[in-house]
Amino acid sequence: MRNIKLTLLGLIITINLSAQTSRRTIELTGTISDKYPIKMTLTFNDDKVLGFYYYEKFKTKILLEGQIKEGKITLKESPDYESDFKIGFIGDLEGDSFSGVWTDKEKNKTLNFKTTVDSDNLITIAKSSLETEGTYENIMSSEKFFSSVDLKYITDDLYCFEISNGTESGCVGYLKGLIKLTDFKYGIYSGDSCEKLEFKLSTNELTVSETNCDLHGMRCPFDGKYKKK
Repeated sequence: MRNIKLTLLGLIITINLSAQTSRRTIELTGTISDKYPIKMTLTFNDDKVLGFYYYEKFKTKILLEGQIKEGKITLKESPDYESDFKIGFIGDLEGDSFSGVWTDKEKNKTLNFKTTVDSDNLITIAKSSLETEGTYENIMSSEKFFSSVDLKYITDDLYCFEISNGTESGCVGYLKGLIKLTDFKYGIYSGDSCEKLEFKLSTNELTVSETNCDLHGMRCPFDGKYKKK
């Protein structure tokens, strides 16, 4: 009996450990063009990088998403469904600094940036955070309509969300942004031609409610219930 209990205990510990993972998270402080103070947080998941930055004057977090390869990081700012790089940071992470250029290709504008690493930690992600991550598919999805929401954990209670949908007739919608999920259950997004996008989570289910969101056609709203795949 003792051996059985020990085996079960070991299994429980193994399951709990396997439900967690560690990700490197760095926090940085610096400037763009030596005169615009910024703060930045980046989380690394293999070669993928997800995070945000903000101008200290305004404090509004701006989504960053990209990748790291041989110390060089490319970060798209508030990325959309197009794969082309339009605006963001390209630089080298060396020692305790991340520096390079901030570029806005549409405005043909390039500015130098430099930041210093304030903290660099390997953080164990809690099981509740990981369970919230993933793809949620609209329960009304069919051959003629498809809608899904993807949630990716960044740090603390902050997530990147990506919501997209479309119909056979050509109606499409798309939005990507940052959302704070209180207790992994509730959050509100506002911005980018969307007055309010409300998220409510329960076990493996996400309910999205919108108010004056103009980022889709009339027949393919973001509203609805989504089940985790």
